[in-house]
Amino acid sequence: MNNPFAILSLIIIIPFIGMLFVLTAKESPENKTHNSSDVAIFSVLANLLMIWRVFMLIDETKLKLQLFEKFDWLPIPDINLVFAVDNLSLLMILAIHIVILIGIVFSRSEITRQKPLMVLTLLFLSMTTGFFVAADIFSFFIFFEAMLLPLFMMIGMFGEFKRLERLSGFLLYNLTGALVLFAAVLLLYKSYGSLTLDRSDDILWNDNYGGFIWSALAFGFISRIPIWPFHHWISSVSSKIRNPLVFIASSILPLSGIYGLLRFWPQTIPPQISEYFIWINIIGTVTMLFISLISFIHKDPQYKIFAFITVCYIMYLLGIFSGDPLILQNICYALFGFLLVFGSLEAVSAYIYHQERLQESTSEGFLCRAKRLSLIYSFLTFAAAGFPVSAIFTNNFLILSQLLSVNIQLGTVLMLSCIIAAAALIGEMFRLKTDSKECSLGKDNDLPYPQFIFMMFVCFILLMSFIRPLWFVIDE
Repeated sequence: MNNPFAILSLIIIIPFIGMLFVLTAKESPENKTHNSSDVAIFSVLANLLMIWRVFMLIDETKLKLQLFEKFDWLPIPDINLVFAVDNLSLLMILAIHIVILIGIVFSRSEITRQKPLMVLTLLFLSMTTGFFVAADIFSFFIFFEAMLLPLFMMIGMFGEFKRLERLSGFLLYNLTGALVLFAAVLLLYKSYGSLTLDRSDDILWNDNYGGFIWSALAFGFISRIPIWPFHHWISSVSSKIRNPLVFIASSILPLSGIYGLLRFWPQTIPPQISEYFIWINIIGTVTMLFISLISFIHKDPQYKIFAFITVCYIMYLLGIFSGDPLILQNICYALFGFLLVFGSLEAVSAYIYHQERLQESTSEGFLCRAKRLSLIYSFLTFAAAGFPVSAIFTNNFLILSQLLSVNIQLGTVLMLSCIIAAAALIGEMFRLKTDSKECSLGKDNDLPYPQFIFMMFVCFILLMSFIRPLWFVIDE
């Protein structure tokens, strides 16, 4: 290994150690203690410091994997655990830790069953971090599937829906994608051995197995992205979850599909595969338009956020299909801002829903009286709508421009879908800002100062990412 401190292994282990401490923490719902969430917050903050240190150790100007760590696993067949990072994987790890931290902070009001929620959250964070630092095909596949177990349990325990029906769909789609992806991994191992991800360009996609391997990889990754027909299990799960932390975790899962496509995207697409791209583009744009139109007329704020997430994920998927290296790089930076925006917007929306449920009152006009909440909610809504306040603005603009230049008809529908989804979010903001005598929520229900200061810091990160994506990196 060329990383003597095994720091990448450490950022996988820290959330797992935090999970063990949470298991020993004592909770008392009667006294409203938050020991489990306090331990979880400390674990995430400790890992954020380690992630910042990793940024100091890598050369951010080099677009290649760095800080390799290799651990022997099986001698026959020769299978090892290999970890490494670059700007893309580190940005994703950083964003995921921040949005999980946001979810934990805004889930502290849920006293009941807080310990199992924090245990599963930290386990999910550990497995997700392992996925993004995995640098060879077997490590990549192991963590790709490992993150499903804690998420499956989180949705089953804290999702507010007909659990058996929804969980069956969740399991069916992901198990099918896993089996197909595993077949591709085995063929890659047979042809190239324990292939590291920085050598994915060496794969001969036009050989005897090339077409099948690429198709299997693409199916395994796309099965996690909310595009028809895979959008069904994602929409049936995400749109019904009221716990912000569980919703954020479930919305992170499609990111693994986008990241997998970015890692394995070949420089030359097999000819027998490229002819199907037009159909994927059509299906993607129709899915976007359909879901955005539903969000525009749907009264549930949760569905509007889900529609925004879906539209962005599909737009990034179609951007990957363009194959333009500049667009691929812009997708990487856009994902960072996107994760922070949707996670923060979900957290404050869940806070409004919680206050609405406690007071048994409508939330219409709530923002007229809650000034702190109004400021945060308005900023996040404008960021999600594409205003120049975060990295989403520049990067999404470049992605849409590229897609319009490739196919103006599909690009126009895609842009229209983004506008409709943004209009749905802005419409919800105006509903909350239109005063109503039926609303009994007032300034006493406003966002508490600790959460307000925390969210102001998140907004500051979004503004700085618009100015310079890696503004926090100090050159040594």
